[in-house]
This record gives sequence, C-alpha cells and structure tokens, in this order.
Amino acid sequence: MRSSSSEIPLADYFRVVFLGRIGVGKTSIIRWILDLPPLNEYFPTIGLRYHNLDTVFNNNQYFLQFCDVSGHEAYSNMLTSFLKGATVVILVFDYKSKDSQLEIQKLYSFVCDNISPTRVFLVGNKFENEKREIPKTLASWAKTHNLTICPISVRENLGKSLLLQNIIRIIDIDISSKQTKKNS
Repeated sequence: MRSSSSEIPLADYFRVVFLGRIGVGKTSIIRWILDLPPLNEYFPTIGLRYHNLDTVFNNNQYFLQFCDVSGHEAYSNMLTSFLKGATVVILVFDYKSKDSQLEIQKLYSFVCDNISPTRVFLVGNKFENEKREIPKTLASWAKTHNLTICPISVRENLGKSLLLQNIIRIIDIDISSKQTKKNS
C-alpha cells in the first residue's frame, strides 16, 4: 500500500484521531493498518502517539497521520488539544464491552461540542462474536446520529480494507468541501 511514486499527485497530511476506552484496541488497529507486527504484551498508550502512513488509493496519494490517544481518564482534559487539526475522528469500541459502547457515545458528544467540522465514524473492534451482529441499541444510536459503524477484527484480519476505504472516503469529502468553499 505504501508508495513513493512521483506520478501520483501529492496531498497534505490528514490527521486521523483514534479515541476510545482503554483496552479497545486502538494501538492494535493502527499497527494492523501499518502492517506492523502485533505486540506480544499489552502496553496501554500514555498520552498520545503519532504514526504516519503514505498510501495510494484509487490512484491518489494520501499522507495520513494516525493519532493514538490514550484511553486513560487522566488525559481526558487534554482531548481538545489532541483533536486540533483532525480531519477524521474514529471512535473505537469493543463488541464485547458494553462500557466501551457507552463511552463512544460520550466521546461523540464531546467531539461534536468541541471540534468542528471534524467527521466522525465508529469502529467496532473484536467483531468475533458467534453471530457477528452489531448490538441493536448501538446500531439504533448510530443511525440516529447518521454515523457509520465499521466492524473489524484485528485478530481475525477482518475489515482492514473497509476501514481504510471509510477513512479515505471521509478525507475525500473533506477535500471536496474545501475545494467548493475555495471556488465560491
């Protein structure tokens, strides 16, 4: 996926911020997207970590800066500064954790109240339940807020291309809206 081809038009960096409760798999998702090996031990993110991805999608080059934000309560007062300049905010929840599903609802409200016009979508990690169903209450809440849910499983390598497509789609919408404003 990485490319250094000079034939493809260059783009600006787009910040993609991953938020969610501690232990939902934000770091694992980012490492998975970057094709890095999984970590053998769990180490919660402290503060904020940046990871860059240079990728080509539909003959366009994208420079993505993934921001892995700690799910620790201690960093919640710094969320506004972590979100500055975000093009996309990905709210990550764990299908096996009702608390993480409730947490993304709070985070969504926070993002909407403090950062604009950032685009948000939901990523459900650990989509490994036997029925592979999105919980009805969460699906209903997401529909009410016009949010997309992208089910993935890092462990089963399920949904990576869909996740990247969703990120790029949102960036393309952002680019289009900026070009429209510029031409007006």
